[in-house]
Parts: sequence; structure tokens; C-alpha cells
Amino acid sequence: MQRFFKSIDFIEQHLYDKISVHEVAAASHYSTYHFSRIFKALVGDTPKEYLRKRRLTVAAKRLLSEDIGILELALDCQFDSQEAFTRSFKALFNITPAQYRKQNDPFRLLYKDQFSPHMLHLLQNELSMVPEIITRPAVKLVGIAQQYDSADLSLPKLWSAFRPFRDKIKNRIGDESFGIYEAYEEHGDDGEDVTFSYVCTAPVANFDDVPEGMTTRELPEQMYAKFVHRGSITTLDQTLKYIWGSWLPKSDFDYVERPDFELYPPNYNVADPKAEMALHIPIQPKS
Repeated sequence: MQRFFKSIDFIEQHLYDKISVHEVAAASHYSTYHFSRIFKALVGDTPKEYLRKRRLTVAAKRLLSEDIGILELALDCQFDSQEAFTRSFKALFNITPAQYRKQNDPFRLLYKDQFSPHMLHLLQNELSMVPEIITRPAVKLVGIAQQYDSADLSLPKLWSAFRPFRDKIKNRIGDESFGIYEAYEEHGDDGEDVTFSYVCTAPVANFDDVPEGMTTRELPEQMYAKFVHRGSITTLDQTLKYIWGSWLPKSDFDYVERPDFELYPPNYNVADPKAEMALHIPIQPKS
């Protein structure tokens, strides 16, 4: 958590600077991909969304406390124009900056406060989930990789698209399915648009006869904390928030920057409130 909150402090120190998600991740000494996964699980926003909302919140407070032009404020907060700033402000607060300044009501907005350790109190004191510590052998996998923006990941949609292809995989063993989170890719001139990859896979005996359009992955032998998530995957974010925000900081283990994955049993039904799947977080004993 100390590493994570270094990134929060970095954001606060650079609200008026042009910074990238990669620089924010570097402040916590995590890779951009793993940092973004942890950040979204804990905070509920992607780093980019959080930074934008914090800038708009600070801007809203300055509108009422300073004699500053809206254009100057927009540029201060790293918006390209007054129009872009106004659109974002209205989208977040449902009021334009000019209207907000005219109404002069500091309680009108639902501010995006700085994320703090106090916000983890509920998770760290009122929930309990004990994982099984296991070591899984290396496994070969074949499946389909899908690109997604962290703001619009839909697991039911990805698995529904993969299902018709699953039976075409040669040398498949067992009936379980692995959902693997992995690397990110940068897009745009400034590299600020980041998409991630989620791979729907099935275990195989070997990589002979891989169907066209599919990809291979091999997970090495690794120790994992295995958490059982019960119920709809629409509540998966609550389980992830507990893992990253409560269990891991208080455990006797450190996170290992290797792919984490979801293990789905045969005939898993996303709509079944009693369905169970297992989250596997790569770990190692604290040194």
C-alpha cells in the first residue's frame, strides 16, 4: 500500500503538469499494466479517469475561490481548450463551469476526493476472505486474445464470443477455462490511450495444430493465492478490491508481476447467483 499511495501522491503533486499513466505507475514501482489493474480494483476508476476527475474537482473549487478565467483554468488543468474543459466538467458535474461559478454553491457538486488509506477501512476491517495458497504446475493454453479498454471490460461478452471456438482446439485437456489478464498497448501520439489484453483459453497437451486465428500461452509453475468468487461476475470488482486493498497488504506474501488469471469450471453460468470461479493471484513469501 505504501507503494500504491506513492502514485496517489505523485498525481496530487502533478495535477497541473502533463503526465502519463506510465509516469504515475513508475512512482509506485509497478509496471503500467499491473499498476493499472491494481488501481482500477482499489479506486474504481482507471488512473486516467481518476486524474481527470481530480483535476476537475480542484478546478471546481478554484472557480469559487479565485478570480481566474475559465480558459486559463482549463489550460492549467491540462485541457486543450475551454470547450474541452467545459464538456468534461458538465459530463462529470451536470453543470457548466460558468453556471457553477454563477450559482456559487460549493455543495452543488459531488467532488472526487483524493483517494486515501481511510477509504480502505471497510475492506480491511469488515470483510474476510481466506485464500488457499497453492503452487500450480506449468500449463500450456490455446485461445483468443481480445483487446479492451479498462473502462469497458465485459467478461460475459468475451466468453460468449470465445465459446463457439473452444471445441475447435486440438489436444484440449480437461474442461476448465483460463481467463488471463496480460500486457497493455499504447495508442495515440502521446501514448495516453492504453488498451489491455484478456485471453480466453483452454488447457492443451501441446501446441500441435493450433487453429487459425488463435494464440498460445504458457504459464510457468507459480505459487498463487487462490480466491473463490461466488455469485455473479458483475460483483467481481468487490472481490478484487478486497484482494488488493485488504488481504495482500496484511498477508505474509508479496505480489509477483506475472499474469493473474480466472479459472472457470465446466459449464460455468455467468447468470447463476451460486456460480463459483477461482481467482489466482501470483505471489511469493515476503523476504
